Amino acid sequence: MSTTPARRWIDRWNAYWFPATPIRHLAICRIVAVGAQLIWFFPDLEEHRNLLRKNPEFIEPQLIIRAISAIVPRDLFFTPDAFTLLYWVTAIAGISALVGFYTRTSLLVFALGTWIFVSHLFSYGDRHHTEAVFAIFLMLLVIAPSGESLSVDALIRRRRGAADPVSSRTAQSEMAVWPLKVAHVLLAMTYFSAGMSKMLFSGLRWMNGYTLQGHTLGDALERGHPVGIWLAQQHTLAVALSVFTILLELFFFLSLFLPRLAPLFFLGALGFQVGLYVTAGYDFFQHMVLLTLLLFFLYPAWWQTWLARRHLTGTPRLRGEEAAAQPR
Repeated sequence: MSTTPARRWIDRWNAYWFPATPIRHLAICRIVAVGAQLIWFFPDLEEHRNLLRKNPEFIEPQLIIRAISAIVPRDLFFTPDAFTLLYWVTAIAGISALVGFYTRTSLLVFALGTWIFVSHLFSYGDRHHTEAVFAIFLMLLVIAPSGESLSVDALIRRRRGAADPVSSRTAQSEMAVWPLKVAHVLLAMTYFSAGMSKMLFSGLRWMNGYTLQGHTLGDALERGHPVGIWLAQQHTLAVALSVFTILLELFFFLSLFLPRLAPLFFLGALGFQVGLYVTAGYDFFQHMVLLTLLLFFLYPAWWQTWLARRHLTGTPRLRGEEAAAQPR
């Protein structure tokens, strides 16, 4: 029986967004993302309290802040004491999400708290896309089966006999990888936007090397990065890195359509972000975490194949060593 064109497109859509994937990979993503947010990216409470004390009005209130203000009076919610309470509620929810206790509820509270803190910080005119993409990824974990493995919830289910411990280690779900797919799309959009901004405002002159040298020197001197000061004196290298930056940002989206080459794109982008930090102090750490998760868990065949080959080549040698160790 032949399928209709619409049915084929739906099947392709589902095959891209919802392939069966190990739930353990998603659980590792939950632990890494929540742990990074708690330990590395958690909001500075005193910074928020200071903004609330010194600013009677928002400069550019974000959508979430406008929505909250329409429901709750500003002098009731947007106060230092209220944000202190929100801070600790978010922290407790994050710890609960990290260990996977009431995972979905904990993730929801944790992600909402993170969204409010990020939106509040952005409402004073200073916006950065690194926090936004990572905050969206945290919310996506709420909808996915993030607590089905490596969690207190999963342990409780096994204790009650509701789950087989062996099958839970190998279980797969069609809902386990789509948060990474969305993060991939968001990063591609972010990079493309950055590349197009450079081309529209500077054109090919952005790749003349002098632009990168100037920006790198100023930022490296201000933030104390000797590698950046050295790079600012290497014109040929600056030209090469400028071209690499434009090519990466403009064509990173190709990794959406070339899954076999996607790990190379992720590795290149990860090196790009690390290089930005080392040379000029641009701390896109949220991007680094997302790129690392994409590298290992969006298309994991590359490292799984490597481990399988290593196991096959190592097993005969180990058996030989064991046999030689046996007494004769």
